[in-house]
Amino acid sequence: MIFIHSFFQDIAHRYGGLPGLPDFMRTQDVCAQYEKLTGYAPRHMRYFETYAAVRHGVVMARIAHRQWHFGEREQPADLDETVLHRTLVEAMIDGSYWERADAS
Repeated sequence: MIFIHSFFQDIAHRYGGLPGLPDFMRTQDVCAQYEKLTGYAPRHMRYFETYAAVRHGVVMARIAHRQWHFGEREQPADLDETVLHRTLVEAMIDGSYWERADAS
């Protein structure tokens, strides 16, 4: 859930210049609420958020592959373009995403 919100937040900024909901589904808030309700503090959230982003990227790439297979779109020269949130995944992997996320 945290990653999917980040995905749509990124789309709001990148494609529409819209503010989105920056204070919604923040990792620290979700983890605090989860711990309050269950008594367990989630750990390794950067790993799990990055894993969710990569898994979502695989799904997006497969959707794009089916689209060009059935003639709904042209195959891009750079197959990485089939992942709408490529820059978000790259930022998670190189660490720059976390610097932004930790600042908010």
